[in-house]
Amino acid sequence: MTKQISTLFFIIISFFSVDIIASEKLSFSTGATYLTGNYGSTESTDIYFIPFTFKYKYDKFRLKLTVPYLEKTGPKNVIKDIGQIGQRVVSTRTTESGLGDISASARYNFYYNKAYKFLINAEGNVSLGTASKSKGLGTGKVDYSFKLDFFKVFDTLTPYTKVGYKVYGSSRLNNVFFVSAGLVYKVNSTISTGVDYSWREKVSNTSAEKHQLTGFSSQKITKNWSIQEYIIKGFTRSTADWGGGISVNYGFKL
Repeated sequence: MTKQISTLFFIIISFFSVDIIASEKLSFSTGATYLTGNYGSTESTDIYFIPFTFKYKYDKFRLKLTVPYLEKTGPKNVIKDIGQIGQRVVSTRTTESGLGDISASARYNFYYNKAYKFLINAEGNVSLGTASKSKGLGTGKVDYSFKLDFFKVFDTLTPYTKVGYKVYGSSRLNNVFFVSAGLVYKVNSTISTGVDYSWREKVSNTSAEKHQLTGFSSQKITKNWSIQEYIIKGFTRSTADWGGGISVNYGFKL
């Protein structure tokens, strides 16, 4: 835990140091996500996830810090974004809540072709394992991931693909490749909608691949405020059967 706190302290100091040197845009978002499913168990698991996210953007760089609150009712061996860990069947449902996994990421837009409206982003992420392992809210280990994002803009339509690799700190979990692809349609200057399909390898020998479909829409309310809604459908025991949520964002230039 001391190592995790030290890493988080370094990230926070770096976050605000960049802000002092060259500031452009800062944003804050929060919302709520509800997930429900049996994850291959005999009992269902219900999860409420409330993130508090800070983003800082300067030129081609973006830094993001997320501090989440998590509440889960279900078997303790079911973990959000992972599914059921281990072969032992747990039929007892308990309710636990607390801090989720704090995460920080850095993204860089290293390629943009203005003529073809094509861009590529590279992003690294660290999840600090702050969610309680004893409560069944997380693994208690630090995880890392890296991904590349590819976007092509066709007037009102933007298809994209994201390809990445995740390294889990828990020895019980496998490092995995993950891919997602989707479309964003710009309805008008303030409203966009889209769909995303994501896949991930098995995180353990006893789990399943992840297959999940997400539909979403976003609306720009004012110059500074925007809102997004989404609905989730999972197709394997490594994902929730259903889910949905809402996020509100406030951003301003510095």
